[in-house]
Amino acid sequence: MEALTAGANIGSVPTEILLSILSILSSRDLLPLLAVNRRFYSAVIRILHTRLIKAAPLPNHRLILECYHPSAKLSTPYLYCDHLSTDDLDVGALDPQGQAEGDSQGQDGQQDGLPRPTMADIGQIYAHFRPIVQVENQRARLRYPRRAPSTQPGNNDTGGGGPSQAPQEVDVPTQDIYLDENQLFSQLCTITNLVKLGPKPSLFVSHVNVSDGIIRVWRQWMARQAEAESEGNTNGEILWADTSQNVGVRFRVAERGVRQSDYYRHAMPVLMAADEEPPVAYKLELEELVVRAHHLLLATERSEVQESDISGKALMISAAAT
Repeated sequence: MEALTAGANIGSVPTEILLSILSILSSRDLLPLLAVNRRFYSAVIRILHTRLIKAAPLPNHRLILECYHPSAKLSTPYLYCDHLSTDDLDVGALDPQGQAEGDSQGQDGQQDGLPRPTMADIGQIYAHFRPIVQVENQRARLRYPRRAPSTQPGNNDTGGGGPSQAPQEVDVPTQDIYLDENQLFSQLCTITNLVKLGPKPSLFVSHVNVSDGIIRVWRQWMARQAEAESEGNTNGEILWADTSQNVGVRFRVAERGVRQSDYYRHAMPVLMAADEEPPVAYKLELEELVVRAHHLLLATERSEVQESDISGKALMISAAAT
């Protein structure tokens, strides 16, 4: 027996058992194991990639976006976001057991021209979402609203992040930007939160902040985007809310008539110098929300921990009225 156990170590454990053992750990606890050896590295990469693909659609959670001018914080409603797609990772260099080809031969994870996926590749996976205007914000509110079947996004049995049961003609969220003469840019506060819906709309069982940043929209950038839109280029550009590019919003820009704008109806100057920038107004359409997938994975795990901590207690987080 001593002879059998003398040479036994974690490196001799079959790959299937190693994956089962490591799968018990949280994603944050798995990260230090990347430095153990190449076998652990490949196993951790496989587990993280699988978790990312499963977590990005948010089957049991909802992603909420708040994007507003600082002066309109209280009047701008939040937006639920429907999952569109998740970037794929080339895992061709992984065999069915999750071990990188070339590890057993002591090679550097390179065979048949296929590079071994790295943690850097995992970090470049993004999840894409479509912001949705809530039903209650699509029409004027009634003092005594009639009861109707709920079409609240995510208000279903699973509370998932898939396409919502919204009307076929969905209003695109927009944000009006006004720049005074010689004003170079404006700013949009951009906050994303991960929530788990409660038994009633606007009640959250858990709430985890994913990102809290600021998007700066420049006068020249909006002018270029509006010109590209007028020429038929409908591919909006992503503006990032942080320097790490973890959360971004893809905008489409359309120029508004300044003289027809209520904001500038009584503020247009009579005379302007040749070197002065005139006041302008643009309409920004929030076409897509882009979030780094591993941030969503970590937020999902924090949400599960938060939910387990309050399990059995009558605690609900109510959404702010809009």
